[in-house]
Amino acid sequence: MTDGVIISVPGGERRIGPEHGTVIIGRDPLCQIVIDDERVSREHVAVGQVGGRWRLRDLNSSNGTFTGAGRIKEIEILGPCVARLGDPIAGPQIVLRPERAPDAARMPDAAGRMPSAVHQAANRARIGRAPDNTIVLDDLLVSRYHAEFLRTGADYQVIDLGSNNGTFVNGQRVEQATLRPGDTISFGHHQMVFDGAQLRQFVDTGRVSLRAEALTVEVAGGRRLLDQVSFSLGECSLLGVVGPSGAGKSTLLGALTGIRPATHGTVRYEGRDLYAEYDDLRHRIGLVPQDDILHSQLTVRKALRYAAALRFGPDVSAAERDARIEEVLGQLGLDAHADQRIDTLSGGQRKRTSVALELLTEPSLLFLDEPTSGLDPALDRDVMLGLRDLADRGRTVVVVTHSPLHLNVCDRVLVLGRGGKVAYLGPPSQLLAFFGASGYADVFNAVAADPDAWARRFAASAAAAGHGQAATVPRIGPAVPPARKGRLRQLGILTRRMIAVTFADRLYAALSLGLPLGLALLLHVIPGSDGLGRPSGQIPRTAEAAQLLVVLLIGAVFFGLAGGIREFVREGPIYRRERAVGLSPSAYLGSKLLVFGLLNLVQAALFVVAGLLGRPGPGEALVLGQPLVELVAVIWLTAVASTVLGLLVSVFVSTSEQTMPMLVGLVMAQLVLCGGLFDVVGRGGIEQLSWIAPARWGYAAAAATTDLRSIMLKSPADALWAHTAGAWGWAMAVLGVQALVVLGVTRIALRRHEPGRS
Repeated sequence: MTDGVIISVPGGERRIGPEHGTVIIGRDPLCQIVIDDERVSREHVAVGQVGGRWRLRDLNSSNGTFTGAGRIKEIEILGPCVARLGDPIAGPQIVLRPERAPDAARMPDAAGRMPSAVHQAANRARIGRAPDNTIVLDDLLVSRYHAEFLRTGADYQVIDLGSNNGTFVNGQRVEQATLRPGDTISFGHHQMVFDGAQLRQFVDTGRVSLRAEALTVEVAGGRRLLDQVSFSLGECSLLGVVGPSGAGKSTLLGALTGIRPATHGTVRYEGRDLYAEYDDLRHRIGLVPQDDILHSQLTVRKALRYAAALRFGPDVSAAERDARIEEVLGQLGLDAHADQRIDTLSGGQRKRTSVALELLTEPSLLFLDEPTSGLDPALDRDVMLGLRDLADRGRTVVVVTHSPLHLNVCDRVLVLGRGGKVAYLGPPSQLLAFFGASGYADVFNAVAADPDAWARRFAASAAAAGHGQAATVPRIGPAVPPARKGRLRQLGILTRRMIAVTFADRLYAALSLGLPLGLALLLHVIPGSDGLGRPSGQIPRTAEAAQLLVVLLIGAVFFGLAGGIREFVREGPIYRRERAVGLSPSAYLGSKLLVFGLLNLVQAALFVVAGLLGRPGPGEALVLGQPLVELVAVIWLTAVASTVLGLLVSVFVSTSEQTMPMLVGLVMAQLVLCGGLFDVVGRGGIEQLSWIAPARWGYAAAAATTDLRSIMLKSPADALWAHTAGAWGWAMAVLGVQALVVLGVTRIALRRHEPGRS
């Protein structure tokens, strides 16, 4: 009996199994296997099973199909055979080889894989990417000096040498472990099975199977988003997932990738439990979410360079990273667009760029969520054909799509009904017949109208075919992936990227510097010329200084909030994807604080200097020697505290539109609580509430520098305004502590975007 057939055609090789149904070979781009030759008909031949036997069948082609027996209509594939399409001598050649079921007794491991190399277990052996290692692994996910095997008496140990991506024994990350026969040790894409005397090496860069076993996702109240979803997906397969809105398609993708694990059930990657071994297997899984995961202000090549720097270790040189980037650009046909800004690309090109990012680490499984959303039919087809090509080149691909136009390029189609119920799973050629429909719209209408009925019908047909559901098993979600070593290195990369993104967006950069200058003009609207200096003459203009300070402090609050409040909401998809592959949240927030801190300093200096131009400034400094410098420091720290507050808000909102009312509300609250409009001291509840407002402490520090109590010729009850170094230092210290506390709360809030959390 044969499990499948290997089909070799000009340009590649592909395995098909019973799960793929009938595969069409022809010139039409929508065929599962495309041969672009004028002698080949649009749909030339079909390969599939008839009565459990594999057969090649001519589809009434114009120029015929030929084997050694001459022109044929149909043949059984009993052994290796060669067929030519369109011409018996010069026509394109296809080679078909039956794939026998593997004999586990003759295979080196339980997965039936042939080793790429066999190494004797020496007393001491070092593994890594550098050429002077005992065992050299050509893999950018492997460190130059990754790990060491060491014999101690009768035992063998594996010792991690501080590698970037870790050493794993049986799927668990280890620093040092004693090996037992049968243990599997992983380094990047490479695995070695220890049998007590030898290390059998396997390379995992493609051709893997995926099995979902009774995946169920429940939320509060017992409502199910996925309901007992089970299927097997063979290697080099393309699965299309479709269904009406609310059917749980994206939820399924989260469960299959381990980003949002199922409440019950199991996902098996080549027989390995994905959830239990997530930290090891996550590098072999690529995920392209619906939203773009690259900064659109950068060029394609520059964006990929920053991504590669984050995903590869510090011992991977820039030349090695660039070589991998060029290789991926060539695979996806993006060479001509490498130096083009991402926001100027077409929709299809942007999706290919997101795919390019994932292919940097050579994943074996690739998942895409609505990659054709918003694309016209022609681009939709281009994207789907590109995914077909990726599968044919050796990857297993799962695509969630809202468009059924080009499902025939898929090997199998999964139709989900509302509540995550499986309404159909099988070849696309049998989809319409199963639903008795004449078009895909009828299928969607039928599933939306009665998902339970179609789920029962499919379950009955699957049971009749001997494909029962797996038992549901409660699962514990995978641990959040540890951040890679080298947080300082990540901080440097992220800081450089943020600076590049900021300056690439010229309008945003201009507005960031133009905003404090615009606000400075408002200071000149305030009447008078006494500024912040001490009063002179018999009748001082006591209100002017207080008014100037209010505008200065609230201006700082405004440009601080305006910068931070938009940041995470626009980068959320990028952060979530990078976190799943080892990004340090501390490095991420640190880069924001560094760049915004520098930007706020420039903004504060422009604001104060331009706003007080032509007016007397503070007459005496308390701490920093120069009163104007002291005032700039107050405005800067107030802006930084407001920026961090904006970042916290940005973590909780889901759309950019939600940030505007939050911005207005926070600025108004700071204006009321700062203490410059009216006395807040002694007002029950208001005074206590003002303590948490950054503007309250910023205003107090500014009032201390300017000696506002003397200028106003009164002694208000607010002791925070005292013209002393202690009062100024206390206000600044509280402002700094507030910024740090809010930054810590922001770090905690980022956990809601961690892999494994919903």
